[in-house]
Amino acid sequence: MKVNICLILVFLGIHFMNAQDIEGVWQWSSPDGTQNFEVELERINDKEYRGNHCAIFDNGDRIDCNSEQDTFSIVMVKIAEDNYAGTIESSYEQSQGKIRMQYYVEEDLLHFNLTENPVGIFYLPEEAILTR
Repeated sequence: MKVNICLILVFLGIHFMNAQDIEGVWQWSSPDGTQNFEVELERINDKEYRGNHCAIFDNGDRIDCNSEQDTFSIVMVKIAEDNYAGTIESSYEQSQGKIRMQYYVEEDLLHFNLTENPVGIFYLPEEAILTR
């Protein structure tokens, strides 16, 4: 009987660990506080996430945010375990850049990397470690 209970607890633990995902609000601030970046992600299915971003640079003088409530500025797909690739659309010139994100489960951190810049003017960090 005790063995069955232990097996059930192990199974539930594994299930809940695998159920963790990147859905939610993630934030980053530069060390000097002049730049802030927020990403809100929504899980569409097991492989796809969509979301929006808001980047505030130069103490609020430059803002790159998606103001449309019914559109997404971020679209990503899972390319490997805890690794995602996709696009981000800058609100400055409505141009898309390419992104990669890696989720570190143990630390609950999301590593954002802008791998290809949007065309024209944009205000996004090239790289950021985001926290919830």
